[in-house]
Amino acid sequence: MKVAMRRTVLVAVICFAVALVVSVAFLVWFNTDPDKNITAILTSLPLSYLYAISSGLAAFSVGALVALVAGSLAHLRMPHLPRAIFAALGWVVLGFLLVAPVIATRASNSAAIVFALVVYAAIKVPVVFSAFGLLLGLGFAKRRDSPDPEPLA
Repeated sequence: MKVAMRRTVLVAVICFAVALVVSVAFLVWFNTDPDKNITAILTSLPLSYLYAISSGLAAFSVGALVALVAGSLAHLRMPHLPRAIFAALGWVVLGFLLVAPVIATRASNSAAIVFALVVYAAIKVPVVFSAFGLLLGLGFAKRRDSPDPEPLA
């Protein structure tokens, strides 16, 4: 069974797979001994950043991967407007997820509260981000009026 996958979809699958592996590896490391590892996280800025985004990014990546792979297998086609809306929503939420820890710690106004809530949601309710990952993955669907691409060898 050959899957006709465009290069952009293939690159997106690879990027989200790498993000998923890094996030899951961090979560496994953290959950082996949370009491000991939290002290390492509090003293390291990169580990603090990973702690803030890893759960949300893992869920987002799973949603995006499911939509990307299922869309490629099913040869999903969508009209331009829904594709654009889904992609925009997905990219905006992914951007919020990735910059939220930085803005939440740097800002000193109501924007800090909004971004702190994004960080809180990423840690406590990451399944919300999987829905937006799914939307982003659907944004990569082929246009309804486009011809079938040649499969990658």
